[in-house]
Amino acid sequence: MRRIWLLALLSVVACSEKQAQAPGPAQPSGAGQAQALKSEPALANKDEACPGGTVRGCWDAAMEAEMKGDVARATGLFTRVCDAGGARACNVLGILTSKEGADPARVYSLFMRGCDGGDMSGCYNAAMCHKTGGCAAKNDAEATKLLRRACDGGDPDACAHLGGR
Repeated sequence: MRRIWLLALLSVVACSEKQAQAPGPAQPSGAGQAQALKSEPALANKDEACPGGTVRGCWDAAMEAEMKGDVARATGLFTRVCDAGGARACNVLGILTSKEGADPARVYSLFMRGCDGGDMSGCYNAAMCHKTGGCAAKNDAEATKLLRRACDGGDPDACAHLGGR
């Protein structure tokens, strides 16, 4: 079961990485998600947990911790990246915390932080919260709105839910 979950997490991250590299109308500009993960030293304190004190260093350390099964450390590191503006990390953190049984409102909030920061997988996950009622009030109109936003931003799962746009 853990392997399946890890593969799902890696799939989300891989799709997010592909979206961050592909130009498109919904991609953040300026100091957006893709730039924040490259090498921008956005962390206030430099320490061994986040190599070089950079967002990218913290992201890499979080991914390594998750691959090793150290969910607590990964969660802490993803939180630092999310708080520094890493939208993709907010979405991944939402996935991690949902698996750990976190408060559904917190999970939804993390997905929306990812979505609002430009990570279309976050928009998709927030839409699924509304579609299922799992971590937000069941609301088909809001789910459709978020699915459209995610699809317009290049998320293929969202497009599939909307009928293959």
